[in-house]
Amino acid sequence: MPSNMQTRRAVLAAGGATALASLSGCVARAIGALDVERDYRRDAPVGDVTGAWPTYQHDFANTGYTTDSGPSADASIERIASGDAALATSVALADGRGVLGHSDGDGEDGVYRALDLDSETAPAESDDAWTVDYAHGKSTPTLAGDAMFVSTAEFVAAYDARTGERCWRTRNGGYGTSGNAPVLAAGVLVDGGGSTVFGRDPVTGKEQWSYDAGEASPGLVARDGVVYTPIGVDHEQTGVAAVDAATGEERWRREDLPQSGVPLAVGGSHLYYNAHRGNVFALALEDGSTQWRASIPLPENGSPRTAVAGDTLHVQTSRGSLAAFDVADGATKWTLSLDADTFPRPPVVAGDTRFVASDDRLYAISAASSDELWSKALDTRPTGGLSVRGSEIYFAGMGRAPGVFRVAD
Repeated sequence: MPSNMQTRRAVLAAGGATALASLSGCVARAIGALDVERDYRRDAPVGDVTGAWPTYQHDFANTGYTTDSGPSADASIERIASGDAALATSVALADGRGVLGHSDGDGEDGVYRALDLDSETAPAESDDAWTVDYAHGKSTPTLAGDAMFVSTAEFVAAYDARTGERCWRTRNGGYGTSGNAPVLAAGVLVDGGGSTVFGRDPVTGKEQWSYDAGEASPGLVARDGVVYTPIGVDHEQTGVAAVDAATGEERWRREDLPQSGVPLAVGGSHLYYNAHRGNVFALALEDGSTQWRASIPLPENGSPRTAVAGDTLHVQTSRGSLAAFDVADGATKWTLSLDADTFPRPPVVAGDTRFVASDDRLYAISAASSDELWSKALDTRPTGGLSVRGSEIYFAGMGRAPGVFRVAD
């Protein structure tokens, strides 16, 4: 439910600021100086969300689908930047820029970095490339104009995507997993993944509303001005809620679904909820009621992950089980079992092709029939999700030569 509650610390700070301001006649400056919930430096250069793959799973609905074609069987694979990428986000792509986060996995070393993908020099050596040190958990960036938004293990922040300079940072919120990228809906920046979902002014970071999500998992999505967030009263009562993105008002809330620890996805007619060790639930957008459910073989401790492309829901597990279902009724279109470890990452569909990365191969599969179109050996183990730009795929990987890789014709 929406909440205008402030922390005791914030109330005390605001009260102290008001008293000081009354003496000095500088109310606004005093309150801003003692804003303990937000470190504001300057307005974020927010613009339209455009580009080939500007956030996790392409868009704020987490569809994982683009009309771009992706690479062909003639593509080659090159490392475009080196770096320890034992843990990595997807690569956000917009305006010739690729931005991602990666870490050593031990909490000792890590960065957010921007690469100049169209540079005549190496993408990591261009004057437009930059890095920001941060060793702990981090989300895939969201790019909006020249602004970059991230959610980390400690804060939510906005940076200038051209330079890496920080514009503002919160002292509440934040959850550092790749799939927990902040979303923009109805002009509001929304972030979640913990007990509270926050709606903020994307330019200044100022809180506009908050919503109590209980013991929620990360991975909210947005479509048509509505935010859908995982919720939980406790580990026995979990589910999802629909919240108005502009106001934070609850539209509906459902607490009787199995546990889930993976991001949601939303299509034109359904919200897709992936149960841990269980089914994919297709929920009605207007009230959250179950319209149909579908299953796929799962590893002992696994969860299905989804992408939405037109009239097809694509599902994948970490052990090479793939399936496609009709979004209207959940009827199975095809299933496929790869003899490969595909890790806990969601499907990606580019045009008519579904791309799947295992620990040592990249597969191109017909999205309509499941026929294998081609595959290529990888000298690296992908650790982040796949991102598509035109006839290119980008991802981070680890191995003998870790870093960021491009698959391109």
